[in-house]
Amino acid sequence: MNILDFDLNLLTVFDAVLAERSISRAAGRLDLSQPAVSNALARMRKATGDRLFVRLGNAMVPTPYAQGIADPIRQALTGIRIALGASQEFDPATSPRSFAIFLTDLGEAFFLPRLLARLNRIAPGVHIRTLPMPPEAAEDALRNGEVDLAIGNLPDFRAGFYVQRLFRDRYVCMVRKDHPSIGERITARQFAAASHAIVTPGGWGHGIIERTLIEHGLEQRIALRMQNFLVLASIVATTDLVAIVPHSVGSQLSQHNEVKLLAMPITIPAFDIKQCWQERFHDDKGNRWLRQQFVELFSS
Repeated sequence: MNILDFDLNLLTVFDAVLAERSISRAAGRLDLSQPAVSNALARMRKATGDRLFVRLGNAMVPTPYAQGIADPIRQALTGIRIALGASQEFDPATSPRSFAIFLTDLGEAFFLPRLLARLNRIAPGVHIRTLPMPPEAAEDALRNGEVDLAIGNLPDFRAGFYVQRLFRDRYVCMVRKDHPSIGERITARQFAAASHAIVTPGGWGHGIIERTLIEHGLEQRIALRMQNFLVLASIVATTDLVAIVPHSVGSQLSQHNEVKLLAMPITIPAFDIKQCWQERFHDDKGNRWLRQQFVELFSS
């Protein structure tokens, strides 16, 4: 038998007749007419070269051949139903699903505490794995499902991706609370005279900080280049360095470090924090649920 020429819908009819031992009851189970079931059974008999069922009294009894193929067919149909159901249904209260998210260290500090607190209440079996965002491979990872979401100060993706704005963020200056010359505001002159610490991330997002300092002729004032925003707060708290950080994370870091946040004396454009996903997973129930958590927790 050439499987390409076989109508796989006939297998559901076969399985229903086998279970019900009746053409009429199988028709009711499948929401088909009795002639439609009889016709499907006749087509399968012709394809297999076997009678499949014989009538004994009021029952349709399987032939030895039909009995032999019954379990493999039922297992295959069950596997298909489970596979299709798994892709459509998602119950956060019972799901053990694992989600992968592209996040920077800043994103981890800002998003994860509130997200995990919520998941602990409503989705205790759900697991989160964060990954750094590699510019050269991010789209492929989202496209093939290795990563479910990318969240942050993202670049423009090509066609085939959905992007949703969560909130607008801005940059602020971070200095230590007892800075000897900077009080409750920092002037443009103080900013230009200060020694600066900056983060030079390997991925996307905040390279504009270094570019802005260079555009203002302050490249020689950059005393420290780092790879991690989270360590930056503890460095600033124990030095006279000035740092530029996003307000969202800076406000969180200032709660745990002896630093203060001040308005920028020079202009750096504000930016949008967005979440992005590939169109293949737009209707996936789990992906949609995860996106909604970020909207409810962080959208403004």
